[in-house]
Amino acid sequence: MFLKRITKPDRKGEKIYEYYRLVHSYKIGKKIRQQTVINLGSLDKLPKEKHKLLADRIEELLTGSESLFFDIPNDVEELARKFTKKIIEKGVYPVKKRKMPISKELETDFQEIDMNSIDQLESKTIGGEWLVNQAFNKFGLSNLFSDIGMSENEAGIAQMLLTAKMLHPSSELEAERWLHENSGVGEIYNPFDNHSVSRYRLYKAATHMYKYKDEIEKTMYSTTCSLFSQKSKIVIYDLTNMYFEGQMLGSKKAKFGRSKQKRNDRRLIGLALAIDNLGFVRYSKIYKGNIGEPGTFEAMLDDVASQLYSSKEKPVVVMDAGISTEENLECIKQREYDYVCVSRSKPKEYTKLSEQATKLLDNRNNTIEVTKISVPEKKDIFLYIKSHQKQLKEQSMNDKITERFTESMTYLKEGLNVPRRLKKIIPVHEKVGRIKKQYSKVAKLYKISYKEDLENGVVTNIIWELQKESPKGEYFLRYSKENLSEKEIWDTYNMTRDVEATFRCLKTDLDIRPIFHQKDAYIEPHIWLGIVAYQIVNYIKLKLKDAKINYSWTTIVEKMQSQQYSVQSADRRGGGKIYTKLCTQPGSDLKAIYSALGFKYRPFVRKSKVVTQQ
Repeated sequence: MFLKRITKPDRKGEKIYEYYRLVHSYKIGKKIRQQTVINLGSLDKLPKEKHKLLADRIEELLTGSESLFFDIPNDVEELARKFTKKIIEKGVYPVKKRKMPISKELETDFQEIDMNSIDQLESKTIGGEWLVNQAFNKFGLSNLFSDIGMSENEAGIAQMLLTAKMLHPSSELEAERWLHENSGVGEIYNPFDNHSVSRYRLYKAATHMYKYKDEIEKTMYSTTCSLFSQKSKIVIYDLTNMYFEGQMLGSKKAKFGRSKQKRNDRRLIGLALAIDNLGFVRYSKIYKGNIGEPGTFEAMLDDVASQLYSSKEKPVVVMDAGISTEENLECIKQREYDYVCVSRSKPKEYTKLSEQATKLLDNRNNTIEVTKISVPEKKDIFLYIKSHQKQLKEQSMNDKITERFTESMTYLKEGLNVPRRLKKIIPVHEKVGRIKKQYSKVAKLYKISYKEDLENGVVTNIIWELQKESPKGEYFLRYSKENLSEKEIWDTYNMTRDVEATFRCLKTDLDIRPIFHQKDAYIEPHIWLGIVAYQIVNYIKLKLKDAKINYSWTTIVEKMQSQQYSVQSADRRGGGKIYTKLCTQPGSDLKAIYSALGFKYRPFVRKSKVVTQQ
């Protein structure tokens, strides 16, 4: 059966009316005939993409079979039962005698089957898909995608793509394969069959969403504030980069730069994030790979300012040393915001504001000593921090680097008296320059001098002397709010670890690097969709943390894979087959996860279909 669109003008020919007929096709000899079963009217309230589903559902109800492949949306089910009742009353279609009435109530259904014929036809994962689907509903993603002009079909594909980003992070090509072969996501986003989802439709969904990046980001962040009943005044800002595979000659944003992953042989792209104290992203921006950290700051402040609930709300900006330039601090002061940051330089002169240092615990429960100090010609207050554990760590690292530096310099020095080794003045100086660059962290502590035989143009001796003391495990925080205690300042600064955890989740759990896309049109959506997926992941982890369930996202995904659905078949007495689709009962760990989030355990329990022999 199918729906046929009919157009008909009025008597004056001034207006065109449109309505639909339910048509049944059948074969007589070699000819195809069509029979109008019933007029359905204009169907104004039913989207066109659901018309085929309505025709199929009416046919199922008339023939006495139940859908095996997906649950039927309420609007389709209501219309299907209404029209089926009219067809039965009019007797215009030969209705098969059914054992079950047309109702949604589950009733006992006994069937006799051949036990030896039972076979499992299909098994796919559904636990993770069901988990993230219910999280999507908390954020109202379906309505959000509808608001940006997506049809129900496109919104379903967009959510399938985000599901793949969270559970099987990869390219759209690999996501297509996973959706077809491994995932049961098509059971959730009805009436869509995941086999109809191609990578091209995934690309289209990604680019469509990215056009509305700012709107989606702000709506999702507003939702997080309502879900956790908080209006965060904390803005933690940092910048990272990711590397590409391939030459990327056609990309305008892929540039060589200083790689955070030490992949200086690959082009990079930069990502700036501002997060709140719970780790939710307030702002994101994608930059060229050679962008410097300080130069990205003002645009972030403007964007965050647009999110503030009132002009009187003044956020506290938290940042690391790479971004806390004098120019950026002045930019914050002009907006009358407060800030906490790492001082880029060690004050040469300062005055202690308290005689005795305050002892606190760092994030690893190691004792640190903190003291408030004032610095001449600086209006800000500084916090002097000394960590014995940090000193030991830095000393250990420096000892290894110093050993390698000394070995390289000794090898070069000994070679001055060995034939065919470097002796000429210029090559020796160049070699020393390369050694200093390679071991820059300790080389700056040494003064290097030479003894040269200018007549022969050779170096006769190299001398390196330690001029500065090695690090003492100390650093300085700088802050603008005078009435904060030492502990409040330290706790606020420690929030910078949250943005580091965000980057780690994006790069490791959600696997957005390396980047394999070759076009800028796909590169930015790929990264940004990872950020959208991260928001959902962070929501799930925070809710679980409140219930004292501290799994990593990788562990959660692995655990959820144990919940699957399977399709089984069996031969029925009297002919035909019975097909049953079952969703497994979640284990104790999965039930704990679902309960902590307030989610349902299963998308469905059982779906059955009887296919009689033809």
